[in-house]
Amino acid sequence: MRRILTFLLIFIAAILVPYVLSESDEKSGAADLPRILEKTAEYCESLDEIALHFICNEEIKEHFYWGRYSGQNSYVYDYQLIRKDKAIEEQRVLIEENGQEKREESAELKTKRFQYEYVIFGPIGLLSKSRQRLHDYTFKKTEKHKGDKCYVIEVVPKPHTKTGCLFGKAWVRQDDCSIMKIEWNQQSMENIEKIEEYARRLRVNPRITFASEYAFEKNGIRFPSKYTVKEEYVRRTRVKISETTVVYKDYNFLIVETEVKIK
Repeated sequence: MRRILTFLLIFIAAILVPYVLSESDEKSGAADLPRILEKTAEYCESLDEIALHFICNEEIKEHFYWGRYSGQNSYVYDYQLIRKDKAIEEQRVLIEENGQEKREESAELKTKRFQYEYVIFGPIGLLSKSRQRLHDYTFKKTEKHKGDKCYVIEVVPKPHTKTGCLFGKAWVRQDDCSIMKIEWNQQSMENIEKIEEYARRLRVNPRITFASEYAFEKNGIRFPSKYTVKEEYVRRTRVKISETTVVYKDYNFLIVETEVKIK
């Protein structure tokens, strides 16, 4: 009987300890939110001042799930970003389209449903010092992302903030307050009015989810690893229309000149 009781106590402790530790982490994170925001602002300042020149592989897959447009497209670009004296230039060379080799210099982004640019600078629009004056921040929880402990922070515009302000949810790495991931709110989309008008005509509700991930690190700065956009509409059921996945890999860093001052 004593052995059974001892086993039960050990079993209960094994269940409760991770929960208690997690709850403790979350209370600590919530109390520490001002410091977290200060450090993310410092990180964004370094990102905003950086001199950059890098090249990577940009692999894009677009899936279409509805009607006569169902199917998929794929593109592979040599993607280059140069940032000097605050001037930013993106360049692409199309090297593959739908499995066929290409060599298209100064290529346009060929995605059909959604366009994007300057993914690396996403955190600035959400967590920089100037943007923090326009947003309210709520600590949600602690969570692991890609093996790193992160604070999950929800970001919404202040009531007086004009439309067109970026907002969403950020995964902030505990160790250095760099940004690992952002899930953007669909109201942040530049053309959300057109999407909502399209949805009204069809008598459905749009559900657009898009996220940026930053898995690569160089000189204290995190670089994009993935960007995704999922397009769905809801009436009685949820219908997926399209999904775009962009994967960044094989980085070649030519210039990354910055000093991240995380205290």
